[in-house]
Amino acid sequence: MALKAPRPALLPLLCLAASCLALSTADAQYNKFLKRHLDFPKSRVENAQQYCTTMMGRRSIRCQGKNTFVHTSEAQLRAVCSSGTSHGQDTRDSLGTFQLTVCTRLPKGPCLYRGSSTTARIRLVCRNGLPVQYLRRI
Repeated sequence: MALKAPRPALLPLLCLAASCLALSTADAQYNKFLKRHLDFPKSRVENAQQYCTTMMGRRSIRCQGKNTFVHTSEAQLRAVCSSGTSHGQDTRDSLGTFQLTVCTRLPKGPCLYRGSSTTARIRLVCRNGLPVQYLRRI
């Protein structure tokens, strides 16, 4: 049985399907990024330690060693990807500073956290113009 040659009409459809898959993957990564790192306006909790323990549980990321919440709008985070300074292929540094809460898991006991508030520039990984990973404060 001879193999049939590929049909040229299918090529544009395959390219469209591949690009849609890439965009939906970037959207899923962006939504995961927002869940893990965006809290705007900042949730009101009694103190930084209680804030971190509450937020880590609320966002279903409990028992992780460290996480940073950024207290700014989605638009300002996306702006880092479009106007931040390049620091590698997909990496961008913010031009301005952001209010942050850094949550660090306490070494003993259940999943409790120490929280500290700070203001700093941030470094993000961006794909398709969207932040998909928080790397660090700078």
